[in-house]
Amino acid sequence: MLFQGTENYIVSKDLSIAVNAAISLQKPLLIKGEPGTGKTLLAFEIAKALNKKIITWHVKSTTTAQ
Repeated sequence: MLFQGTENYIVSKDLSIAVNAAISLQKPLLIKGEPGTGKTLLAFEIAKALNKKIITWHVKSTTTAQ
């Protein structure tokens, strides 16, 4: 199955190629970007399209000053 976006997520050609390569190779895909750009929505839509369970883990990064 190829991910071509969903009714809730319009995927660019480049992103579609990257997602489908990761799916084909059964390797993780690291998505980075500014907050609010749709990274989490992409993950949920890919999982839904592939009929897979998604596990979320919210990590809050803390830094200490030295």
